[in-house]
Amino acid sequence: MSHRVALSFEDGVTRFITVTDGQTVADAAYRSRINIPLDCRDGVCGTCKAVCESGEYDGGTYLEDALTEEEAKDGYCLPCSMTPESDLVLQIASTSAVAKTQASKFTTTVTAVETLSPTTVRLAVKSPEGADLVFLPGQYVNISVPGSQETRSYSFSCVQGSDELSFLVKLIDGGLMSTYLSDTAKVGDDISFTGPHGSFFLREAERPALLLAGGTGLAPVLSILRTLESSGSTRDVHLVYGASTDDDVVELDTLKSLADSLDGFTWDYCVSDKDTTAENTGYVTGFIKPEHLNDGDVAVYLCGPPPMVEAVRGHFVEQSVEPTGFYYEKFAPSAAVPEDESGDGTAAPADEQPKAEEIAPPTKPVRGEHESPDFVVPDTLEHETEDRSSRTLCGQIVFDRRVATMDAVVGEHVAPDEELVAMRSIAGQRVTAAVAGGFPFVADEDPDVLVTADATAVAGQHVWTGRAIEPLTIRKAPTVEPAGYEIGEEHPSVHESDAVFEARRALELGALELVIGRLTSQQIAGYRLLAEATTRYVDGDRFVDAAAYTETNGAFHDYLFTATRNEHLLQAYTALGVKAAMAEVLANATWCDPLCAQDHLDIVDAFEAGDREAARTLIADHAERSKITMKRAMQERVDTKTPKFVHPGRFAGKVVLVTGAAQGIGEWVARRISAEGGTLVLADRSELVEAIATELSTDDAPAHAVLADLETWEGASSLVDAAIGRHGRIDVSIHVVGGTIWAKPFWEYPPEQIEKEIDRSLWPTLWSCRAAIPHMVAQGAGTIVNVSSVATRGIHRVPYAAAKGGVNAITAALALEAAPHGVRVVATAPGGTQAPPRRIARGPGPADDQEREWYQALVDQTVDSSLLGRYGTLDEQAAAICFLASDEASYITGTVLPVAGGDLG
Repeated sequence: MSHRVALSFEDGVTRFITVTDGQTVADAAYRSRINIPLDCRDGVCGTCKAVCESGEYDGGTYLEDALTEEEAKDGYCLPCSMTPESDLVLQIASTSAVAKTQASKFTTTVTAVETLSPTTVRLAVKSPEGADLVFLPGQYVNISVPGSQETRSYSFSCVQGSDELSFLVKLIDGGLMSTYLSDTAKVGDDISFTGPHGSFFLREAERPALLLAGGTGLAPVLSILRTLESSGSTRDVHLVYGASTDDDVVELDTLKSLADSLDGFTWDYCVSDKDTTAENTGYVTGFIKPEHLNDGDVAVYLCGPPPMVEAVRGHFVEQSVEPTGFYYEKFAPSAAVPEDESGDGTAAPADEQPKAEEIAPPTKPVRGEHESPDFVVPDTLEHETEDRSSRTLCGQIVFDRRVATMDAVVGEHVAPDEELVAMRSIAGQRVTAAVAGGFPFVADEDPDVLVTADATAVAGQHVWTGRAIEPLTIRKAPTVEPAGYEIGEEHPSVHESDAVFEARRALELGALELVIGRLTSQQIAGYRLLAEATTRYVDGDRFVDAAAYTETNGAFHDYLFTATRNEHLLQAYTALGVKAAMAEVLANATWCDPLCAQDHLDIVDAFEAGDREAARTLIADHAERSKITMKRAMQERVDTKTPKFVHPGRFAGKVVLVTGAAQGIGEWVARRISAEGGTLVLADRSELVEAIATELSTDDAPAHAVLADLETWEGASSLVDAAIGRHGRIDVSIHVVGGTIWAKPFWEYPPEQIEKEIDRSLWPTLWSCRAAIPHMVAQGAGTIVNVSSVATRGIHRVPYAAAKGGVNAITAALALEAAPHGVRVVATAPGGTQAPPRRIARGPGPADDQEREWYQALVDQTVDSSLLGRYGTLDEQAAAICFLASDEASYITGTVLPVAGGDLG
């Protein structure tokens, strides 16, 4: 019996193989020409070590040096010795380059070397005979420079299906391709190229398009225009073509001819040289008129050097226009060129445009907006560029530099294990995989916070689920190093418009054209495997498990782009953020369009039948259904983030400090107080608190974040100093930090775990009270609300119970001391509380069946102790805390209020 095995590589590519009975995974992979890492082939070296994400297998025989018992328990395996007993998903510790998934290579001959101007040559080659070359208008190939080992990248200027493939090349003194074309090139020369590459191509749409081309950036624009002409398009399209000098202006007769045959096409050109004979002198931005932008409902396609792209982007900002789609292709020369040769007052477009065939592994994460990664072949660069890769991911700044202000770090930084989790999950997407010896990713098992099957996100970021299934695949967001070539696209946020959904549909329709009728039976089988996986998590119009659906749905959509063998298309899809948005928005969704999952199966059927029109219709319809599902979930999510109980204005004019505000009860208290007009200072040692503060802050009720380790006096005192420094006072200080880390009988706790429980659940409250009370005494008023727990009378968490008993004692004793000074000190004692999983886990969770049994006993006791027989909600916990914090409770002090459905603790 054979089994299907999915090999998921580090750069997001998944390849499928069939493993026959008795065959090892490595043997099957190599027979399929997928060269996974391998050395010894018999379980001796461990070179091939992988992670099994799902499925059953016989691990075979191997040495412990190659795979330890602990690694095997954690899901690691050796493909060279393992044999599948079911379908498997394996995470392979290498990029797909080793699997030979690169674009195809073609060999042909030169048919024309035509000098169009003193600076520009038209290179034409014969379309390879018998080759299955398909490209989209705007894509490029890497051409090997005859007589060298190097390649240069050029965009097609012709239409798909042409007998002759044409490119525009700018001649640059000393340029490798320029020298070949000027000195030795002749008709009949052998020449080879790989491709097609790139995600810059014409998207199908009816809205007007604005084309902007600088220098030889006209080539992909010509391909777009010729494609529109061949399809009989009536779409409104305007082109602004810029050049540096009259010598750089080419193909004007071609543009005139296209204008005659395309009813909706108009164009203009300009030259930046003041001595030009052209009618228009200046830069491209000077000839973009309001009517070309259609009030923002326009698709902009721009090909030119980086300064030109930035100038156009700046022009849009100045005009307060955000195009529905902004697709750009930046390029820079491999050899030095003069300034002001682009037609936009910038460095000239080059004949040699480096674009990478490989995607570099992700580096450190980073944060920013609207930047796409650069594509580069490093050995073609002859200049240095600023390396921002240590702080960027797919061009997006994730962890920016910090300024030492009130909102900067105070106390100690986030613990290494917690920061590692945050770094591995950004905007809802896993960006690095767990490795041997790394911090384990497990759901928080705090019994005071019940993790339900449909609770899979905190503040909208999906990290893990509480269900007993394995993810089908793990995807990494690809990134590349900054350098001389960049392709990207920009759209309004998914929360602001439908543009992202349209962009995904357009990308998928483009990918369809590249692969329809070309998928092997093995590829179809893999595609169907992914389609079928999505159906398990929907039942009619309801999600059975929305988080699992988004995981499998993402793998299904990725596969189409993977099948194109064009990593840039997969990267463009990833950069749209659709998967991240789905993970964020659908995490707790319940409704879905009843045809969404069935669409996946029907799409595979259409591909298997080679039915292009059926596949196109299904992809378009599926995009619309996905949009409807997302829109409904977004509205539901807005509703669920709004506190259920609100007393408007109750905290107006008050400065309220909330610790542990990044998630759980602390976050919900912050939301409630913000809704009631309070000025917030939100503290946590996780950077997640910054996003909460940004979301909640308004002109009337500002919110500011402070990063602090409250287990130390330094962290607590710095937090209070920061709040006093900004606002001059603290009216209410709410201390939420704490929570069970482990669950086991007391005699099973080693000393270090006991100390950790006390550090986590006692010291933050003690230090925070000590830091806040002097200021409240000095001002003669104030309220401290501590958060304890009814776990002071519960099983399998004696150290935690001791810590919370200490919180009760702090509350009672401090209330006695503070009352004469007009300061109240109160506390709540929450019982089990239903909440989304924590994005930063408190601990590793149960490690084996015994620990799971202890934990379940704790949960059962928590529910049984509640007279109402259930867990509470975040709204219910926040209601009690906010009542005690408000003036409505002005005659209450020294009291610990149980909020546990009748369990008094």
